[in-house]
Amino acid sequence: MYIVMGRMLRGRTIVDAGQLRALVYAAAEPDDGLEHVYAETDLEGAGTVLFLCAASAERAEATAVRIVDRLLAQDELRGWEWEGRRG
Repeated sequence: MYIVMGRMLRGRTIVDAGQLRALVYAAAEPDDGLEHVYAETDLEGAGTVLFLCAASAERAEATAVRIVDRLLAQDELRGWEWEGRRG
């Protein structure tokens, strides 16, 4: 199991930690190996931790990027960004 941490910057919508976790699970596909999601929201956005089953750290990182890309495409997160890169 690998842990991929990141920070999401809030866009035009507001979601709480529970909503964000549900959105991450909805963005993940069965083959992604997503086991668990931790999210903690604040005024600027959210800290996120994805727990992934993967063959290597590199594959876990690549999978996390794909999940986040799908996550940021959801209407509920309009305008949100993954810190360091635009969604």
